[in-house]
Amino acid sequence: MGYTGDFVLARCDTPLERLPVLGDPARCIEELDEYLNVCRPRPGGRQTLQLGRGLPDNDDDRWLDALVAATGSPVLIASVFDSDVCRVRGRTPSGAEWSAFLDPEMAADYEIAGSPPPADDPPPGEGEKERNVRWMLADVPGTAQEVADWAAEAGFTADREALREVLAKRADPCVEDLVFQLFDACGLPPALPEGADPVDNDPLAHPGHHSGDGSPRGSALEKAVLNLPRDGNLVLECAADEQCYAQVWHRPDGTYQLEYRDRAPAEHYLTRTVSAERVVAALQGWTAGGAGWRDAFQWDSIGSWFTDSQGA
Repeated sequence: MGYTGDFVLARCDTPLERLPVLGDPARCIEELDEYLNVCRPRPGGRQTLQLGRGLPDNDDDRWLDALVAATGSPVLIASVFDSDVCRVRGRTPSGAEWSAFLDPEMAADYEIAGSPPPADDPPPGEGEKERNVRWMLADVPGTAQEVADWAAEAGFTADREALREVLAKRADPCVEDLVFQLFDACGLPPALPEGADPVDNDPLAHPGHHSGDGSPRGSALEKAVLNLPRDGNLVLECAADEQCYAQVWHRPDGTYQLEYRDRAPAEHYLTRTVSAERVVAALQGWTAGGAGWRDAFQWDSIGSWFTDSQGA
């Protein structure tokens, strides 16, 4: 017998397994500690839980909604059956979602099929399994793009080629190994060594940090930056603290002025860059709630601009 159960990936300020939603009696998760394994965390508060019996009720939609609401971050649930078949689903606070079966050939053995292409031209003599595999493989490029958008909203830059490879490859031997290869292809940093302090590696911006409902995320955030006209600006607000925000001004000379405030007027910082891509990466990192994105720039403190004017 192989492994049957769920993996849950999300960012959380506190231990993910202690989220109230996972201990809610109404959701009937009893004796949680007896079948739960906490995988080694990744920098930036990214945590993975392995639930040996799976999430109750086999209702991923409900759990995705509940976990996104509880964490304010993109969430992924990978449901494994007997180490053979794995359905992976992702959802984000902006409502973007995706779904895929890992190891399409094995999934076809379980009579799982992808969506038929608009104009299907099956080869002569094709059997049902071959057809199902072909359909699932045809879905791979589109699914890889959806996964990359999910990763971008989580603050990571996915390797699209690696995503396509993972989504199409055979498991060797266990499909749960592909789950962690998928995490890596999404651009998540490697899991921390045993005993390492996550805060020392990539501290969270602050507890509860997440962008407000009106702030763009993922591909929408990328488009907002790339389409910013000269002398235009974009402001991202933190839902937890009005003195926490990030903003970019596309200056008339074509450069970008990037700023962030860390919960107090005195903690206001500025940098400039000619690269829209670097701005996108920084704002996605800010949206995801980490702090490591700051290391890509040299910052000037401009807090005195605001504190001096307040004291005048």
